[in-house]
Amino acid sequence: MEIKKELKDGVAVIYLSGNLLGENANGPVLEYVKQQLDGGVKKVLFNLTDLKYINSTGLGMLMSALAKVKNAGGDMYLCNVPDLMTKILKMMKLESAFSISASEEEAVKSLA
Repeated sequence: MEIKKELKDGVAVIYLSGNLLGENANGPVLEYVKQQLDGGVKKVLFNLTDLKYINSTGLGMLMSALAKVKNAGGDMYLCNVPDLMTKILKMMKLESAFSISASEEEAVKSLA
């Protein structure tokens, strides 16, 4: 799992690539989300273009991030969601829990 982070127009963008499988990736991602929220950034975007696979632990991390953002009065989007993850979200009836955009540009514009 590789994680890249940047701020774009007041939106904390987190790029996840590889396999989102376990606790090793979860801690740094959730800590970054917390830091951004503590710093006043209330808009978070996960760009999943290069995500290859996600398991229940990875999905739980995204749900935890969503809860943190919502509890702080913010908003969170997912963009470039791979087909496999879309199927998993639908199968688990979670697709309505997340705001999903087709592209990063669309999501940043929606969050701005």
